[in-house]
Amino acid sequence: MTAASHAYRRARVEVAGGRSTVGVWEPVAPPPGPVPTVCAIHGITSNHLFLAGLAAALPGVRVIAPDLRGRAGSRHLGAPYGMRAHARDVLAAVEALAGPGEVTLVGHSLGGFVAMTLAGLAEGDLAAAEHRFRGLVLIDGGLPRPPRTARAADADDPLAAVGPAARLSMVFDGVEEYLDFFRAHPAFADGVDPVAEESFRYDLVAGDAGGFRASTPAEAMQADSDDVYGAPDFGRGVERVMGDPARRRAVHLIVAEGDLVAARPGLYTAAILDDYRRRWPGVRITEVAGTNHYDILLSGHGIHACAEAVHTMLGPGRD
Repeated sequence: MTAASHAYRRARVEVAGGRSTVGVWEPVAPPPGPVPTVCAIHGITSNHLFLAGLAAALPGVRVIAPDLRGRAGSRHLGAPYGMRAHARDVLAAVEALAGPGEVTLVGHSLGGFVAMTLAGLAEGDLAAAEHRFRGLVLIDGGLPRPPRTARAADADDPLAAVGPAARLSMVFDGVEEYLDFFRAHPAFADGVDPVAEESFRYDLVAGDAGGFRASTPAEAMQADSDDVYGAPDFGRGVERVMGDPARRRAVHLIVAEGDLVAARPGLYTAAILDDYRRRWPGVRITEVAGTNHYDILLSGHGIHACAEAVHTMLGPGRD
């Protein structure tokens, strides 16, 4: 997972209940002065390696990307889950690995909700976050959608057990069968590229009763999904960030055309985006045609749109 522009390593950071695993891409040839830093947060059943393509598109930029608790290298970290728990863990990774100065937050899917929670809460155990972050890039997640229905697996719900998340209840014979699951999935109709494959290999762990399974326990996914919709932390974060015109201008939402199964419209429909524009004048939204919820971080034009938004947050002279 080492690109020509970066040297990759994995670090361990002390958090509540143990140590989390954090991927770090250090620029091989950083620009003069302090190295700009991005903290990238993955989706609900994913891991930090899914963000490797984006890291490679940010030469000269340090990228730190934690495995959220209950996932991949941080799978031994159990409950409590939820936005505040993840925000605490992400903040610990930033404090340990980012160096001095402001950090730009990038979140994909659930990671967007975690990023919004962290950026918007500067109180109690998150007080250190108040002046730590500069800008939010939210990739197909991170802003509220209409409340889900009572069905636990509503196919229109970005955090429900549909799409690739359905694998959490499955047992696999090995890596190839696990990869075949994704190869047959409509979200990966154009193939499983090397970044996605490495992320999926990293995700597979030995099952308790034999065989192999995805690293994320179903209870972690359910707890996080429930927390986004039902707990106050994310909502307060949205109010504080989007309710402040200056902070709102430092938010950029990147939206995929297709959803978790590559169907259209995507998770953020035209009606939802129009509502955002009415509620939050000046909000920056980029719709990326030809992408779905997953390959927006795998396709060249999807990565370009995300990286361009990050460069804008980092300021002039970072291209």
